Amino acid sequence: MSEQSIEAFRSIINYNPDAIFIVSNEAKIVEVNEGVTECLGYKKEEIMGSSYKDIFCLHQLDLISQFFFEVLKGASCQYVAEAYHINGNIVHLQIKQVPLFFEGKVNGIFGVAKNITEQRQLLTALKESEERYRLLAENSLDLIQLINLDGIVEYASPSHKMVLGFDPKEYIGKWVFYQPNDEVDENFRTIFMSMLLLQKPFTYEIQRQHEQGFPVWLELKGTPMFDESGDFKNMMLVGREITERKKYQIQLEQLSYHDALTGAPNRRFLNKMLSDALSGEKTDVGQLAVMFADLDNFKQINDTLGHDAGDELLRQFVKRAGAYLREHEVLTRMGGDEFVFVIPQVQSSSDVRQMAEDILESLQLPWNIDGQELYTTSSIGIAFYEKHDTVKELLQKADAALYLAKAEGKNTYRIFSFLDSSIS
Repeated sequence: MSEQSIEAFRSIINYNPDAIFIVSNEAKIVEVNEGVTECLGYKKEEIMGSSYKDIFCLHQLDLISQFFFEVLKGASCQYVAEAYHINGNIVHLQIKQVPLFFEGKVNGIFGVAKNITEQRQLLTALKESEERYRLLAENSLDLIQLINLDGIVEYASPSHKMVLGFDPKEYIGKWVFYQPNDEVDENFRTIFMSMLLLQKPFTYEIQRQHEQGFPVWLELKGTPMFDESGDFKNMMLVGREITERKKYQIQLEQLSYHDALTGAPNRRFLNKMLSDALSGEKTDVGQLAVMFADLDNFKQINDTLGHDAGDELLRQFVKRAGAYLREHEVLTRMGGDEFVFVIPQVQSSSDVRQMAEDILESLQLPWNIDGQELYTTSSIGIAFYEKHDTVKELLQKADAALYLAKAEGKNTYRIFSFLDSSIS
């Protein structure tokens, strides 16, 4: 070998960033480069002449011996082993070994060792992190789904079985909008597609049907997920069951919008219903009517029979008068013995007149209050919606018509006309 070739060979060894060992057939280290110091902390003079096997952990010796003898037979090999750093720490090495031939015989081993400790630690940490997330997902009471950019469910947590009664496999590989009962939730579709396009999270209350048929309410949170480069990768949906909370919310709304005594919708409900009806020009002139009604001489009934009897009369009033309501029509209690009928889909004024007559006639039938037979009458004031009417103005017109009905002898109805703004 020429001097130039020898110098090139030394350069390869000395300037290689990885640790290089040249080992004799007897496993003695005969040459190393500076990379050994960088990798294991040993200076050249501290490691020269020592056994190659001494730098490795004891439980690795069988592996090291196996590969060492394979190379002495003329084979090359590559493996990962654990070695001791001079400070006592364990270093993970990726080792490549080839035989050195001289005059046709193996006369030593050339080995290159790369320190992969950091990569192994990162890989171990990643696996541990993935395991933690897997355990969290598989033991979570929340529903968890991972959805790819095509909208296909790639993962569904085991909690689907407990919360919805369906095996999670029922959802995997299917469109995110899929439901086992074939129902379609257009609102959810719109919200999800918005997240997909805008790449922003959302929270949505959604109702699903349990495998056994009863409804289950979920608070659904959708989160877009991105890779290290910031590119949109996939989406995660987490659903928490809120069925009991939803029932409580509905109960609160029931209490908020309904009269405690009679169970009829209250003044708050009436104002909301009329506000919704009169907003956005949804209602044409004359197509909405309200009837303001009360019981004639109700105070006298309270004074003679007592408030308990009066309360029972109000409850029976709601049942009897409410029986004349059609779909979308509502009877509300304003307070005391004052009630308002809301008729949102008026076909003709004659229909409203007939309804008022029927109700007044029914209210003249006897009442059974705690075993006593009682007779009463009622009065009704009717107003039809006129252009630009506010809720307050519409109710005031009906109240004015009621006042006139009472002034003209009670047990009758009067209409605040939407044609000439008069009472008839």
